[in-house]
Amino acid sequence: MIDFTNCEINNFKYYGGKNGGKICIVYNDEDYMLKFPSANDGIVEQEYSNSCISEYVTCHIIKTLGLNVQETLLGKYHLNGNEKIVVACKDFTSNGTILKQFAELKNSQIETSKNGYGTELEEVLETIENQLIYDVKQLKEFFWDMFIADSLVGNFDRHNGNWGFLINENLKKIEIAPIYDCASCLYPQLTDSKISEIIDKDEEIEARVFIFPTSALKKNDKKINYFEYINSLKNEDCNMALARMFPKIDMVKITGIIDETPFISDVRKEFYKKIVKMRYEKILKNSYDKWQREIS
Repeated sequence: MIDFTNCEINNFKYYGGKNGGKICIVYNDEDYMLKFPSANDGIVEQEYSNSCISEYVTCHIIKTLGLNVQETLLGKYHLNGNEKIVVACKDFTSNGTILKQFAELKNSQIETSKNGYGTELEEVLETIENQLIYDVKQLKEFFWDMFIADSLVGNFDRHNGNWGFLINENLKKIEIAPIYDCASCLYPQLTDSKISEIIDKDEEIEARVFIFPTSALKKNDKKINYFEYINSLKNEDCNMALARMFPKIDMVKITGIIDETPFISDVRKEFYKKIVKMRYEKILKNSYDKWQREIS
């Protein structure tokens, strides 16, 4: 249980985003973005701290899939006499390297009138195909690998502003940024009391697998349903990502991560394990087996 309260604060780094306060601290001689839980009127601290838990658990799950993801640490911070659960996200910008959102790349295609933050899938894929700063094949594979990972953890907010590139203009160097901003995964809006109400109700759990959350990406102005899209096998790039990612999913490792996560209740751990297993089996394994039958 890490206490970040007395860590040095780097007052020369600030972070954007709309979900909760963020400060830059120095921990073990490295910069970390310390994220505080979002506060909403009428909601107690214990209920809205779930986004920090989601960020931590999700990043560790995605790491088991072999993807490059932001390093996260879970801990506490004392502020005005109150102890808050916080998540520290290692800052991956340094030495002249800056983070550029995919939305900015999308905005740079001046031949079109597309909005950089517009999440219509066709526009996103068109931008990937037409951009000139990164290998198209590698970028496309990363995008779809991330989509499969997001489907496993139920991410409802992977938009063009929370993935992107690390760019060093002086060195003319670019790389895809580690996957970051995963606070909208694993149903952070659910309180422990609500989990207790639904955890043994099959229809409630299945709704959270087959119906919601949807992806932030849209097709024909409608948010994409993870199960319907992946299981349709209509997008070959998505199929190839499924083929790459599915064999890497290790539910034993994922269960271990959840069991070892501090601060959270037993019922929340049980819910996490149950919902991830169901999304693994019902969305990804179902689709993977279907794909295997089609190619055999």
